[in-house]
Amino acid sequence: MWDKRYDTTEYIYGPDPNEFLNEVVNQVPKGRTLCIAEGEGRNAVFLAGHGHEVVAVDSSAIGLEKARKLASERGVEIDAC
Repeated sequence: MWDKRYDTTEYIYGPDPNEFLNEVVNQVPKGRTLCIAEGEGRNAVFLAGHGHEVVAVDSSAIGLEKARKLASERGVEIDAC
């Protein structure tokens, strides 16, 4: 189901993090961070940009590929699996 939904050039939820994460990012301790049900990677990439070592997990291979692409475009690294 999610592969079908993410199979587009657009980011379904946009490339920017969700509003809550954007508001609290400075309160999240830096270090190894697990992002579950990460989809296209917007939150994982945002956290990586703030110094986190991110592991992004999702059931959608297409979503994770888009997450890797977004990370590359933003000049950060994430482990997407």
